[in-house]
Amino acid sequence: MDRLQAMQTFRAVVEAGSFAGGARRLGLSNAMVSKQVARLEEQLGVRLLARTTRRLHLTAEGDRYLRGAARLLDELHELEAGLGEQRGEIRGRLRLSAPLDFGVRELVPALQAFEHKHPAVRLEVMLEDRRVDPLAEDFDLVVRIGELEDSSLIARRLMTMPMHVYAAPSYLERYGVPHHPDELRAHRCLHYSLQRDGPSWTFLVDGKLQRYRFQPIMTCNNGGALAEAASRGMGLVYKPAFLGEPEVAKGRLVHVLDDFVTPPLGVYLLYAERALMPARLQALIHTLCDYFSGENG
Repeated sequence: MDRLQAMQTFRAVVEAGSFAGGARRLGLSNAMVSKQVARLEEQLGVRLLARTTRRLHLTAEGDRYLRGAARLLDELHELEAGLGEQRGEIRGRLRLSAPLDFGVRELVPALQAFEHKHPAVRLEVMLEDRRVDPLAEDFDLVVRIGELEDSSLIARRLMTMPMHVYAAPSYLERYGVPHHPDELRAHRCLHYSLQRDGPSWTFLVDGKLQRYRFQPIMTCNNGGALAEAASRGMGLVYKPAFLGEPEVAKGRLVHVLDDFVTPPLGVYLLYAERALMPARLQALIHTLCDYFSGENG
């Protein structure tokens, strides 16, 4: 058995959280992946994974082996990609994480522009609504929306997203139109559960940014689902324009409280500081920044 291939298989299984997920990622059968991991454990003489009916757990030996194997695989990958980059070729793997709705609607078209310029780069894109740690989870680049935490990561502003309050015409007909943020407490509001400061929306009132809290009638961890719920008349929603405006164009949503400015959200690229940044990562960052600056312009 090829040891490097076995390392790659073991890593894929752990990162995917299952043998089936690792098999899909590698394009292999479940049986082949399971066999490779079992033979690797046999050769090493230790149990790497503790298997239960519901999930896999790394053993202490498995955790140690994963960290070492990942380091070796990454160094080999960097070496091979670097040789190509010395010849003027941009190639290799890039792992990128972004929020789900932003990734689907905004990021994928930008990645298409990158792929056209650099077809030899293999992109691994993970779209999910959670705060990803690029260092701990081996991401080259992370898209982060909203306020940034203090960290050792480099942050580069990609764009700003206008925010609006939206409601369906049917909702406003049934519950009335709010004319001031003070009235939110009397309305049915839909809340994005991953918002760090709890159920509240911020408006510029009398020259000052003020936060207005409310009791939501529904919470959800996905912005697209909340926009759909609002479009069906379930309540008011506070969302980026890229989610709300397509529904406005269809007549399913309208703006509410537009007399009160809502601060835009910043969208940032986060990445670790490196002594030598790979050319492929530099190229991706430049492509994304150029794409979104042109779109905003």
